[in-house]
Amino acid sequence: MTPEQSKKLKAGDHVCFNGDASDVGTVIATETRYVTIRWQDGHRSLTGHKNMQRVELVLKKREAKIQ
Repeated sequence: MTPEQSKKLKAGDHVCFNGDASDVGTVIATETRYVTIRWQDGHRSLTGHKNMQRVELVLKKREAKIQ
């Protein structure tokens, strides 16, 4: 995702790394310069908005049906 898309993330949003549906995380905080993600494998990452190119938003099934 682009830095602009990253800045719109909210706590509770689900993301995946590199398009891999088995590598999923949940946004737990967003700040001016970075996003904190808790990954399902237990680790947390703080990633700058400019470094989120390999992270993708995962749409929930209900959201996917609306679009």
